[in-house]
Amino acid sequence: MMAGRLALAITLLVYPVTTFASNDQPKATLNIIYPKPEREHELDNWYPLALLKLALEHSGQAYTLQSSIKMVQSRSLKELEQGELVNVVWSMTSIEREAVFKPIRIPIYKGLYGWRLLLTTKDKLPLFEPLKTPTQLKKLYFVQGHDWPDTEILKDNDFQVSTSTSYESLFNMLIKGRGDAFPRSILEVDWELSQLAKTHEITVVPNVVFSYPAAIYFFVNSQRDDLHNAIETGLEKIHSNGQFNKLFDHYFAQTIANAKLADKKIIKLENKHLPKLTPVNNSTLWFTPEKQPTQ
Repeated sequence: MMAGRLALAITLLVYPVTTFASNDQPKATLNIIYPKPEREHELDNWYPLALLKLALEHSGQAYTLQSSIKMVQSRSLKELEQGELVNVVWSMTSIEREAVFKPIRIPIYKGLYGWRLLLTTKDKLPLFEPLKTPTQLKKLYFVQGHDWPDTEILKDNDFQVSTSTSYESLFNMLIKGRGDAFPRSILEVDWELSQLAKTHEITVVPNVVFSYPAAIYFFVNSQRDDLHNAIETGLEKIHSNGQFNKLFDHYFAQTIANAKLADKKIIKLENKHLPKLTPVNNSTLWFTPEKQPTQ
């Protein structure tokens, strides 16, 4: 049965890189399988996959890279725990996830999923003009997915949150006035607004942005030190030689520019769910407005 499932995997790339251990024996080829997402992507131009390939190229390790069958994130994490159909995923870190899986503690998006623009309806824009402090914003209602980590972060910071189990319904809640704003990552807003263009009702609050530490890591099965070491080694090398930043800027320089952070009041929030070993003090790993990439 397992062989049948693995037969569905699509081999994307094989790097015939061979390195030798101290006993002159070649290292075993790592067979790396990542979860194919439910939403279709151009896999050859998908940032986390491109970053994973780049890191593995610099790992000094022979490997194959394959996708599994399509699966949602919740299933991919369950499969990662088994370590057979999937053996690497990328996901938001949490205390709970780091207790089950081995994280490579290098934020692959430089924390940009913790930079949140506020989506609202155009008729509510005047409501936000005078609001510049957390206290003022706490009078409003924010919409979020009921089981999203960001929901707990907002609640922990004493914001009022209305939730839904459906992603699509969150936008409908805004349109119907059942919420005042929908915080979305800088990396999500452009695409979502393009999908909502026909409605002409939802827009970005121009004067406020939320910011809290949040890291998306590559995770591997807890027993796979070999995968962990290869990915970590590669990521460290491309950080050192500038390849990481070059790839990051290629994908996100325009998106960050579109966010117009210089025009916004930054509301900093606490993230109580961040694991203690998160490298928050290593400034080279994180995005800040002062270090915006060149377009």
